[in-house]
Amino acid sequence: MWADGRLRYGGDYNPEQWRPEVWREDVALMRRARVNLVTVGVFAWSRLEPEPGRYTFDWLDQVLDLLHGNGIRVALATPT
Repeated sequence: MWADGRLRYGGDYNPEQWRPEVWREDVALMRRARVNLVTVGVFAWSRLEPEPGRYTFDWLDQVLDLLHGNGIRVALATPT
C-alpha cells in the first residue's frame, strides 16, 4: 500500500502497439476491472525515437492525459 492507504492494482499497458481509437476502450475496461496503476513505456523506444535523433512524445502525452483523467496512475518505465 502507498501513503494514501490504497492498494495498487494493474499491470503493463502498451498503447504504442494499438491505434489511438482503441485507447479509450482500453481505459474503460481498466476502470471496470478497477485498475488504478499501469506501467507505460516498457517497449516503446522505437515509438519514442522512430529514427535517430527524432523524438515523438505527442502520443505519450495523449495516453498519460487519458489515464490521468480516468484516475489511473502511471509508472513510467525506462523504454527498451
